[in-house]
Amino acid sequence: MSDNGSGAKEGIYINGRQQVVELLRHMDQVEKGKLLRNLRNRNPTLAKELSEQCFSYDSIWGLEDDSLAAVLGQIKPVILGLALAMTNLKNQKRALSLIPRDQALKAYEVMTKDLSQNRRECVRAQEKILETALDLSRRRLVQFY
Repeated sequence: MSDNGSGAKEGIYINGRQQVVELLRHMDQVEKGKLLRNLRNRNPTLAKELSEQCFSYDSIWGLEDDSLAAVLGQIKPVILGLALAMTNLKNQKRALSLIPRDQALKAYEVMTKDLSQNRRECVRAQEKILETALDLSRRRLVQFY
């Protein structure tokens, strides 16, 4: 920053928190988890805020099976099927194996329909799953990192 002669300071103000979130989004899961765990020891509130801001639908697949099962267990099969329609095969199989068979069959039925005209609904379903995961995290029922 510089002084413009009138005592007012000029300069560029940077949103450091947003920059950290962007960095976290590009880090691999192991390093991100290590960084957030270390930060949690020093500033739990900041660590929680940052982990929530950098968490995405794709991040859900990095959860342990029991945590992922807890998240998916809160989702209606129709919503899960819509979300999984745009998810890779490995994660589709994993998700369906973690929920009760009757729910998995319903989700699979939706997932295998032609949803090419319903991409918006599929994205909304993924957002609903993310919202549920964040809610469970806030209630300390699942932990991201």
